[in-house]
Amino acid sequence: MTEDDTVLGISGFVTRERVDALILVLSEAWTAIFEQAPGDLSSDLALARQWFDPVAQGQRLRREIASLDPLPDHLLDPQPPLTVSVGPGRWLVTPEGRCALDLLQQLPAQEPGYLISDDLIAPYERRLAALYREWSRHRLDSVIDLLSGTTKPLQIPAAGIVVALLVNRSTTEERALVRYTSDPERRVIDQAFFGSVQAFANVLAPKRRRTTLSAQLVSGWMLYEVRRRVGSDMVLLDARGGHNGAVWIKAEGIGNVIDVVSRDLVRGHRARATVERFAEAFDDLVDHLRRDSSALAGYGLAHERPRETRRIRESFMARIAHYLSEEA
Repeated sequence: MTEDDTVLGISGFVTRERVDALILVLSEAWTAIFEQAPGDLSSDLALARQWFDPVAQGQRLRREIASLDPLPDHLLDPQPPLTVSVGPGRWLVTPEGRCALDLLQQLPAQEPGYLISDDLIAPYERRLAALYREWSRHRLDSVIDLLSGTTKPLQIPAAGIVVALLVNRSTTEERALVRYTSDPERRVIDQAFFGSVQAFANVLAPKRRRTTLSAQLVSGWMLYEVRRRVGSDMVLLDARGGHNGAVWIKAEGIGNVIDVVSRDLVRGHRARATVERFAEAFDDLVDHLRRDSSALAGYGLAHERPRETRRIRESFMARIAHYLSEEA
């Protein structure tokens, strides 16, 4: 077996001189890249995920690679698989390179050379295989956890925006909530929906710290948290190229969305929503939404109908009662 055949890029007989040279160059390069000396192998491999995660965003990688400083001239690139070049004078130590460094540092000192056998390499090969499998499946596993409800529940404001969308009957593309690209439209819609969602949160999470971030209801984080949780039952179109975006809950997904939100409201480490407290929070949300309906109507976005609102309220209360009985 040649060095090129191994995951770590080293095998067979290796001189002490080469071992020392590899330890030096890999250690110095790691320190320059991560601004800390190599430490615990598990912790260092977690750091390497910044660069080698299979689902890392290309935009972020391009930005961070462009910001890398060239490595010192005296550091000669040991070449793949120990490193990967990202530009003139710049290269990264790979997870394979970090494992090779760990192996080399375990070799006894004062020996003229070493036989790097398959038995020495095999534990690192298994570790790397498990690592890349975990990284590659992380996105899928997180989506499955979100959809199955085994991860942390929706935050109260995010649950509130689901209720607000359903009350406003934003359940078809024609009645979608428009995500405007510019002010004053965007600000008006944010403020109109923020009041209702804030009222909802004030009842179910009265001690929650208020932040200005929460006011970015249409343009902020809440919609993305909801979409991750309910999947394709929510349609979320971003504003791009000067065109407005939109958000609505699919009519055929209303039942599932109500079920997901209801389950999240009664589980987790926080105080659980009772049927009575939810009813109070729901009614306050509706009161605020109706109070601001003229602002929404000015843009053709007010679609609430009392009869449908009562039906939504009853559906939520029935599901919350169901999940509370399961928790009892």
